[in-house]
Amino acid sequence: MLDFYTSMTVCISDIRKMTALLREADQLAPALSHILTTPLFMNPTALAMLRELRTEVGGQIAFDSAGYYVQVGKIGYDELYYKLLTCYRANPWADRYVLPDNVPCSQDSPDLVWQKVRQTVEMSCIFYQEMPRELRAKCVPVVHGHTAEQIEYCLERYLALGDIAALGFGSFSTNGKGNGSNSASNQSNSSVGRIVQAARQRGLGVHLFGLGVPAMVGLIDALEAESFDSASWLKSAGFGQVFLPFTRSYNVSHRTTKKNFHRAVSWEDFTAMRERTRHECYFCADRDQLSDKKMYRAMHNLLVVSESVKAVNNGEHEHIASIYENGSPNYRRDFLKWQQTIKAKASDLPFTSPRMPVPMIH
Repeated sequence: MLDFYTSMTVCISDIRKMTALLREADQLAPALSHILTTPLFMNPTALAMLRELRTEVGGQIAFDSAGYYVQVGKIGYDELYYKLLTCYRANPWADRYVLPDNVPCSQDSPDLVWQKVRQTVEMSCIFYQEMPRELRAKCVPVVHGHTAEQIEYCLERYLALGDIAALGFGSFSTNGKGNGSNSASNQSNSSVGRIVQAARQRGLGVHLFGLGVPAMVGLIDALEAESFDSASWLKSAGFGQVFLPFTRSYNVSHRTTKKNFHRAVSWEDFTAMRERTRHECYFCADRDQLSDKKMYRAMHNLLVVSESVKAVNNGEHEHIASIYENGSPNYRRDFLKWQQTIKAKASDLPFTSPRMPVPMIH
């Protein structure tokens, strides 16, 4: 069973807008059953609103460590440690607590990657011991590294800690402004396979951080991760882009620019793709609303990710396969390798976690 954690580190007004729209569409629980938030960067009132929402929908809330904010330079790792520990101790109600991590970037030298890996492991282990005893079993240490040796170094230390909730992985290829975007690669796929295998032996699941566009959901499932999170549903909406199940993003905004014009799609084509992917929701029923309103696009995108997860959990492999086959050339090229992995899972046959090339996310 795959779970999607909606990444929500947002302001009070955004929470109110999102929840109001989802209630109007009768989709509050499906969209927000699992939430990942960064409490250090949340207004206390906004955090309290998420706590109330968790109770209302009977869901789960995971506290993220702010490793992303270290990655993009908004806070230093040393500064993070004690602020995070104080925050976690003051909020013992969450379901998961991600331990402080220092994310290696693709541009980092091998020596710097090792430095960040060792720092993450050492500080996480100390942090775990300083957490209240009753919260330790809710902790999620994050595995980092670009080599098998680095992955094994993390696993050896983390699995000796004691009771934990899960293992996390966040060393995906980084790109974009400030290294703020993650993407999968052969190297990261191999790392995830190692972590999943080790976690299973301890009865643990694996969470993948920051990798959650719908086109990746089938591959995340094939790698047998337990859960993943993403804020791409909101970020993409801000650029006028919308998702459909298991597809790339498309621009439906009237304000399409020359820079992203090649990503634009006509309403007729978008409607045809909705039919092919079997998607329909309150937020994409009206062309003008979807084109003009960021929050409509965001809520549509959020429901599309949740719908994609539901499809893999329901075993809708033929339908999923048809979407990939009719998608971009990259997805068509890699589909057969992904399909072989799914068939092996369905037959309970032993298989090695896929080392497939991962298509670019357009």
